[in-house]
Amino acid sequence: MQALIEIDGETLTILHHRLMPYIAFARQEESSFTFLSKPHLHKYFPMRKCLEAETLTTLLIKDEALHSLSTTEWKYVSYFNSQTIGDVMFNGWD
Repeated sequence: MQALIEIDGETLTILHHRLMPYIAFARQEESSFTFLSKPHLHKYFPMRKCLEAETLTTLLIKDEALHSLSTTEWKYVSYFNSQTIGDVMFNGWD
């Protein structure tokens, strides 16, 4: 789920993970997101974990033993060329 908002003269996308209580802030590009850290907005989501850009932009390590992704999910990661944790968590392919 996502919502587009304008705050402090900046247009942001708020992303909510569909299964887990995670929130991310981003600037939407054509077909991807640039993740942002917005700690001053965390107070508006008290029952959610607001993820920081540093976490979401961490590169995936293509070692299946290190992740809980299924074989099918790894196929999607490869097919859609997902590069970061954020690409996998907030994707349009599942």
